[in-house]
Amino acid sequence: MLVTGPALNEAAMALAARHNVRVITMTPYAAPDEAAALLAAEQADAVIVRMGRLTDAAIAASSRLKIIVKHGVGVDTIDVDAATKRQIPVLTALGANAQSVAEHALALMFGVSRSIPYLDGRIRQGHWDKATSIGTELFGKTLGIVGLGMIGRILLSLVQPLRMKLLAFDPKISADMRERLDITGLTLVDDLDALLQQSDYVSLHCPLTPSTRGMIGPSQLALMKRDAFLINTARGELVDMAALASALAEGKIAGAGLDTFSIEPPPADSDLWPLHNLVVTPHVGANTHAAAARVGLMAMQHVLDALDGKAIDPRFAVNPSVLNLKAVTTA
Repeated sequence: MLVTGPALNEAAMALAARHNVRVITMTPYAAPDEAAALLAAEQADAVIVRMGRLTDAAIAASSRLKIIVKHGVGVDTIDVDAATKRQIPVLTALGANAQSVAEHALALMFGVSRSIPYLDGRIRQGHWDKATSIGTELFGKTLGIVGLGMIGRILLSLVQPLRMKLLAFDPKISADMRERLDITGLTLVDDLDALLQQSDYVSLHCPLTPSTRGMIGPSQLALMKRDAFLINTARGELVDMAALASALAEGKIAGAGLDTFSIEPPPADSDLWPLHNLVVTPHVGANTHAAAARVGLMAMQHVLDALDGKAIDPRFAVNPSVLNLKAVTTA
């Protein structure tokens, strides 16, 4: 089995060892052709995708490949179409890191609202900005969530003590799901523009798809309040980074907290770095001890189940049509 990145957490590696699964790891963010070369050389039965891309060429490199699992939930780094063409299931560790990512989004909200990283750096440089630093309270403000998956719903629950007004936009929420949503004070809106106009905080929690790529650009940023904040712990490509840098520099919005970027790692000369109203972290929203254990174990269990020929739960599959094809073939 190949892991595109460093080894999984200790419990997941121990689980693999108990089942006599040999695990081959790669350096973080290795070039796609390195994964292809390893898959060709080792003829791996399974791949767990952590850091880096799994291309059509890599998927084709092993004729024995039976399962691809994302160490997390975002599959934009996996050529799902190539896997589907070969009837290879692509699974995610759905929900395993949701709590950690939601908490990180809340941390970014607090961090940028009170300029915590900036003030920390100022004190270390010998400054004392008590007389001039004025932050923003979250209490009673309006939080707009874009994407009502598990992470977005957990964040809504986390801010309940702050008595925030809650808005959400998710075009994939069905009428039945709307009725079953039980979140105190939540208002679902049918239009992203309306959410942007009304929210003091906009937090992105949607997958990267052709329809969501660049969904926050110059026009959308112009709709936001001048004292509003943008939070992104989902995928960097959801946001036009040049437009965001311009909006922050010109004071068109109050600030932003980013855990993801369109290019990772971002370039050293990015226009974002001089901005004091920006808080950034290196895509670590899911990186907690608890989440790493849950994600690693779930990803490894997906692999073991597939290799043992067990039925795959379609809730975790991003290409469930492959499961149907396999079921028909087996019958």
